Order: sequence, then structure tokens, then C-alpha cells
Amino acid sequence: MRDKRRATSPSAFMTIPNLLTLIRLMATPGVVALIYWTSEPAAWGAFILFILAMVTDGLDGVLARRLNQVTPLGTFLDPVVDKVILLSLFIVLADLRIIPVWMALLMLARELVVDGVRQAGALQRQLVGANFMGKTKAWMQSLCVGIALAMRCLKFSPDIVQFWVTLVTGLTLLVAWTFAFVFLYWNRSILLARVTTL
Repeated sequence: MRDKRRATSPSAFMTIPNLLTLIRLMATPGVVALIYWTSEPAAWGAFILFILAMVTDGLDGVLARRLNQVTPLGTFLDPVVDKVILLSLFIVLADLRIIPVWMALLMLARELVVDGVRQAGALQRQLVGANFMGKTKAWMQSLCVGIALAMRCLKFSPDIVQFWVTLVTGLTLLVAWTFAFVFLYWNRSILLARVTTL
């Protein structure tokens, strides 16, 4: 009984990887605020803080495996925090008219579709985990935001920033939705199954 209480105590879940994930979540409003704060130091601060957040994204997974600290909380938090920071920044880019609003909305819609499949799987007690497609999509989304923030730091003209970031975001959307349709096909048995009890 003592061992069971220890395993479910708060300290058992607040591991180093989970702490890094929470730090990444808390960095999100900081990056957003610095982007809107129109000064050169703020622009560099937003870029550096975003890069550090993305570094923790890779680091927390590595540490979780090496330290044998994979927890249900971390498995849930990691992809959710990724979505929060990246979707928030795509909405900011749309608000600043660096990318069209419809691109940010399609990014959001894609995540809702995929999460809907996972929820349908949960109703049937099936775990639908992440795979290489989700990681590739997240990497490409990070690249879009990173390019936008870097070009603003280097004082590229707004037209140049808009052109290149929109181009890269369009390519990312194409890949993301292609992966989403493949994901839907792979999990079609979940979507077509009849759930008799909830």
C-alpha cells in the first residue's frame, strides 16, 4: 500500500521531463507578448525564447526515456503543450497579417480532426498514439514560426516576410493535411465502429 501511494503522489508525476514541458507551456504567453512588443530587443527575445521552448520539446522526450520517467501526465501534456504554443503563434502571425487567417484556421481544424479520432478511440478503449507523421508536422510548424520570427529580427521588409512565411506555411499545411488523411485511413476502423455503451 505504501508503494502504491508513493507511485501516485504528486512528486511521482512532477518529473524533470514534465517540468520542462510545463516551462514550455509557461513560455507561450511570454513569446506572444514579446512579438507584440515592437522593439528590436523584444523581437530577438521572442525568437530566442521560442527556440529554447522548442529545444525543451526534444529534450523532455529524451530525458523521459533515459531516466525512465515516462508518465501518463507527460504523455498527455507533451503533445497538448506543442499544440498550444504552435497554434497560438500561428494565430498571432495571422493577426499580424504575415499569413492569411484561413491558414491559421486550417492548422487549428487539422488538430481538431486528429484529436477527434483519438477521442473516438478512447471511447472504444483504444489508445491512438503519436507517430512520425505528427512529429514531422510539428517540426515543420516550428520551422514556419522560427522563420517568421528570425526574419522579423533581421528586419526583412514586411512583404518579403509575408511571402516566404506564407509559402512555407502553405507547404506545411499540405503535408499536415496529407498526413491527417493518412491518419484517418489508418484508423478508419475506429471511426466506423459502432459504440454500444459509453
